[in-house]
Amino acid sequence: MIVIPDARTAALYERWRHVRATTERDVAEPLVLDCVRRLAADPGGEAAHVWVAGLAEMTGYLAWRPEPATARAAVEALVAAAEAWGGQECGHATHPYEEELAELGGNDGPSGWYLIGESPEIPRGEADLCPSNVAGVARVAADVIAPFSVPGIPVAVSEDHEQDVKDLLDFLNDYPYGDPAFTIECNAGAPHAGSNRGVLAGYVITQHVSAPYVHHRIGVRPVFDAMIEGLEKALEMLAYTGGVCPHAEGGHPDLEELYYETEAEIACHVRTPGGRAHLVENALDEGEGELWVCPGFLRELAEDALGQLRPRHAELFGERDTGALDAEFVRPDGRLAIDALTRVILAEDDLADPGTAGDAGLWAARRHATATDPHERLVLLHIALWCASVFDLPYGVGREVRALLRTLDEEPLDRDCPHGDGHPDSGLHDNAYRRERMKPHLDHLYAPGEFAAPDDAYPAAVWACPRLLADRAREPVEEMDERYEAMDEEDGDDASVLR
Repeated sequence: MIVIPDARTAALYERWRHVRATTERDVAEPLVLDCVRRLAADPGGEAAHVWVAGLAEMTGYLAWRPEPATARAAVEALVAAAEAWGGQECGHATHPYEEELAELGGNDGPSGWYLIGESPEIPRGEADLCPSNVAGVARVAADVIAPFSVPGIPVAVSEDHEQDVKDLLDFLNDYPYGDPAFTIECNAGAPHAGSNRGVLAGYVITQHVSAPYVHHRIGVRPVFDAMIEGLEKALEMLAYTGGVCPHAEGGHPDLEELYYETEAEIACHVRTPGGRAHLVENALDEGEGELWVCPGFLRELAEDALGQLRPRHAELFGERDTGALDAEFVRPDGRLAIDALTRVILAEDDLADPGTAGDAGLWAARRHATATDPHERLVLLHIALWCASVFDLPYGVGREVRALLRTLDEEPLDRDCPHGDGHPDSGLHDNAYRRERMKPHLDHLYAPGEFAAPDDAYPAAVWACPRLLADRAREPVEEMDERYEAMDEEDGDDASVLR
């Protein structure tokens, strides 16, 4: 039975086991350098497995924020040990380091205990000190410290990471299984302090490949908040680790030519040694792997993603300044420029995007809060109702429009009104109707002396019918309540106050 050579080494091993990513340099560096010197002096010697085990236990520190020269020396010593111990024939079908590769946690290094002596919890096997196992542990430890730095690691992809690739591609291809916002938000949790380079790269690449989809398809603020916060934290970590980009300008993959399928696969598999071996074998050109973990390239990816997310966040959830629209929608005499207002509101062809119509609807809701003329207030209310009914208003717009609609009394829905079925047809889903019919109705309703009455014009009393207004408001308010649920919880649902 192989045991720890002496009491001093046993004591050292106990200290190695407690060196983590967050261990202070003045504590970790002497322990690491002692191990490196001893291994480099005799990488194939009788005690080399002890020093390999020590460096394996301290990969958390070495992969996070060591002195750069210390990390380089550790990798060189581990590679020398792998070369010295590797290539020897043995009769083992598999080795302990291979068995843990697929399940190796994203921030974990290889186990070192079985290279030194018995563990009271786990029995040793005969393959533990096989030269191939010593070499394998050395390779994996080197790759955790410096991803893609050493060949010969077996391909090992966990089922979880395979599923992660599938989940990413499902929503990127616009065929999500379940709620894509939930999947994206789960992926976007800020990276942990101490994440090794592979894990940090995987995080940044995941957010980058998701950003265009989120920009165009997601309207839920917690998703944006999580991604922006996480990417900002990743940029801090990239600066904190002091990683230097060694590549000349233009030496990184072209962001404009990245295929999202390949990027999604890299995002998930770059996190572990066995996954990186899979990428080298199946997805990357020779020498390309190191580019995907380069601090300079990761900064480019993070900044590119933030450049997509921050403006969209402000557009969707920020408070809108509608003051400039006064000049467009209010005449010099103080009356509404109704023709300009309805032209903006009703001329939009794309029902999926509120565009400028959303801002005009918000302007109408805010104007309604300060207007004193009941007739003007009625027209502004119908414009706000129209926008809420036709468009999926972003939260920064819809919360204030909804606040106005919530002021409408729902009690008339429970009783008949004198108009029976004689209410205006909303024409919400008929583009031709809203362009050709709804606009003249609203123009005439506001300024009957300036705009001719449509053939089927309704009296103002019908447009002001409490039952009509409550009926028009009910569905959009319910839909916004559902769509804004998570954001309301964050804001305490203070949308009842119009600004």
